Amino acid sequence: MLTDSELLERLHHVLRTSDLDTATPATVRRKMEQDLGIDLSDRKPYIRQQIDLYLESHYTNDNPEGDAEESGNAKVEESVNGGSASKEGDDDQEEEESDAESTKIDSKHKKKGGGFSKPCALSPQLQKFTGESEMARTEVVKKIWAYIKEKDLQNPANKRKILCDEMLHELFRVKSIDMFKMNKALSKHIWPIEEEQETPVSVKPLAKKKQNKRVKEEEAEQKEKKQKTKSSGFVIPLPMSEALVQFFGTGEIELSRSEVVKRIWEYIKKNDLQDPSDKRRILCDDKLKELFKLDTFIGFTVTKLLSPHFIKQQK
Repeated sequence: MLTDSELLERLHHVLRTSDLDTATPATVRRKMEQDLGIDLSDRKPYIRQQIDLYLESHYTNDNPEGDAEESGNAKVEESVNGGSASKEGDDDQEEEESDAESTKIDSKHKKKGGGFSKPCALSPQLQKFTGESEMARTEVVKKIWAYIKEKDLQNPANKRKILCDEMLHELFRVKSIDMFKMNKALSKHIWPIEEEQETPVSVKPLAKKKQNKRVKEEEAEQKEKKQKTKSSGFVIPLPMSEALVQFFGTGEIELSRSEVVKRIWEYIKKNDLQDPSDKRRILCDDKLKELFKLDTFIGFTVTKLLSPHFIKQQK
């Protein structure tokens, strides 16, 4: 049986030799299955967790205690052996609860081909932090780390521990968080725009039979999800107010909420309407004043300001 250490060694080899802008968790796993000749479907959560740890080290390039990969491996050893025996009060308990919730959400969502840098939908909290409605997971990680370094939020006594200020506390709901748990905790704030349809790979007969059964179960689950979300969510087109239709001037009378938010931000950036002294504040030109009836507003409130411009459909 393949041990976690052997699996991790193969995973790091595949990641080091892959293009991280085009690779996905699924393509990495399939490459490992082809190399090893076994089915790794039951190791998906573990593989995804270790990919997150690798990316954390790769994109932050900020390891206070030696080589980033060695630090990531030390963290992996801790997870393989059951974790550290000691806890650091309520903060650690909160982190574990956050991790458990993130794992559940992460296991339900899969990214379609396009790599780790594929744009994803962001939660309202993450939209508030980044000022964007869509962003690649890697770009989110980079932006958060830039913020951490700018605000000097690493614990001087242990730089792996991030001290959450008000903005980060809104995201993670803890007073402090381990840097290797942060990427995982972000999972509940980063949503795939499209579901991934995986193609089974050729494996040994018994594993293939087991895999086919799992694929059928996943397809049934995805079908059920699509039925539930068919008439709701951010991507369904909604009738727009006359004012919003005139604002865009394209003749379209229905757009999804996410598309409207995206276009509003494109307009703001194109016309340089962010306050130079505080990028979160938007300075309305005549068109925005006519739409929102405001001279200025905070960027993360744009979704709320747009709500009256979507006409509710009667059931």
